[in-house]
Amino acid sequence: MSLLDQYFSELQTANEKEITEHSLRSALETLLKATAKEVNKEIEVLQEPKRHSKFGTPDFKISNTAGIIGYCETKKIGENLDEVLKSAQIKKYLELNSNLLLTDYQVFIWIKEQAEVKRILLTPQTTQALEILLKDFFRETPQGIGTAKDLAKALAVRTRFLKESLKEALEEQIKKQEALKLIGLYQYFKNTVSEDFSIQQFADAFAQTLSYSLFLAKLNAEEQLLTLQNIKNFISYSFPVIKEVSAFLDNLEEEEYKPVRWVVNEIITIINSLNIKEIQKSLSFNKSSISSSEDISADPYLYFYEDFLGQYDSNLRKAKGVYYTPPAVVNFIVRAIDEVLKTEFGIGKGLADKEQVTVLDFATGTGTFILEILKVIFTTVPANSTLRPEIIKNHVLKNIYGFEYLIAPYTVAHLKLSQYLKD
Repeated sequence: MSLLDQYFSELQTANEKEITEHSLRSALETLLKATAKEVNKEIEVLQEPKRHSKFGTPDFKISNTAGIIGYCETKKIGENLDEVLKSAQIKKYLELNSNLLLTDYQVFIWIKEQAEVKRILLTPQTTQALEILLKDFFRETPQGIGTAKDLAKALAVRTRFLKESLKEALEEQIKKQEALKLIGLYQYFKNTVSEDFSIQQFADAFAQTLSYSLFLAKLNAEEQLLTLQNIKNFISYSFPVIKEVSAFLDNLEEEEYKPVRWVVNEIITIINSLNIKEIQKSLSFNKSSISSSEDISADPYLYFYEDFLGQYDSNLRKAKGVYYTPPAVVNFIVRAIDEVLKTEFGIGKGLADKEQVTVLDFATGTGTFILEILKVIFTTVPANSTLRPEIIKNHVLKNIYGFEYLIAPYTVAHLKLSQYLKD
C-alpha cells in the first residue's frame, strides 16, 4: 500500500463529526515528510504545535538548507476553503512566502504567487494526481535573498508577525499578573525610554530591535550556521538595550513564548540562507570613501532601514516624524560647519579638533549626520595613518554624541557607525 493509500485509509476511518482541525495532523505530517524525502532528502517538514492564540502561524513550514520552500495550512474537514483563501490569515502567510498548500485533509489547494495552481479532492482515483501535486509543491525553489533590499522586505514582514506575537504574550502576562521576563523587559523600556511607553510601542520597538540583533549576529557569524542556542554568541553587547533584548532569547523554550519562538526561528532560517558575502558587500562602506569626500551618498544602512520601514509600517514614518535628511544635504551642512569652525572661530582642525569641539546630534535617527562628521574628521589623516585609533579613542568616543528616542533607528545607528569604524 502506498503512502497516499495509507493516508486515505486513515482518513476514511476517522469520525468526521468528532475530529477537529488538529486531529489528522500526525497522519498528514507523516505523508508530507515521506513525500518530501522522495523529492529531496534535505527537505525538512516542521509541524508547529497547536496554540490557543488569536495570532496564528502556518501549521507546517517546509524548508531546506537554501531557505524556506513554503508553508502548509490545515483546516477542519469540510470547511469552506474558498472562504479561507480570502481571509486575512492566508494573505499574511502569502506575505511570508508565495508558495502555500491549503488543505482540509480531503481537498488540497496549491497556491503560488497569489494564484491557485491546482486543486485536488482526494479519492482512490486521485491519489497519483495528489502525489504529483505534493512533489511539485516541494520542488519549488526557496525565495532567494541576494540584496539588502530583498532582505529588508523579508525581515520587515516577519518583524510585523513578531510585534503582534510579543504584544499578545505581554497582554496575557499582565492579565495573569505574572512576574515573567517580558513584563520585566517592558518595565525596563519604560524606565529607559519613557514612563508613558504603551504596550503597542513596546512590542514595536522590541520586535524591530530583536530582528536587527539577529541580523547583526549573522553579520558577525558570517558563514557559520546560526541556531536559537548559539545565536547570542554573535550579538554584540556594547550597548545595554541590545543586551537586554538578546537575553530574552533564553526564555523562548518556555510554553508561553511558542508563538514568539516560531517567528524568531523564521528570521533565523531566513538569515541562515543569505548570501552573506553579497549582503556584507552591499552594506559595507566603500573604503575609499572613509578618507575621501567623493561618494557623498555612501550610507547603505540608511537605505536599508528606509526599505525596511516602508515594508514594516509605512504609517510609522509619518506618526513619529521619521524623515531622513538627504545625504547630499547632510554632506553640505557638515562641511559648512567644518568650514565655519576654521574660518570664523579660528579652529584650524575644524571638527577634528579634540580639545575645542564637541558635537551633539539631538535627533540622530540612524546616525547619518554623525557618520558624515566622522568622514570629515578622518579626511585630516591619511588612510593608513596610525593616528586613526587615537582619534577614535580620544575624540570620537569622547566628544561625539547622538540622542535618539526611537529604539530601532538607535539600533541601526550603532550597527552602522560600528561597521563604518571597522571598515
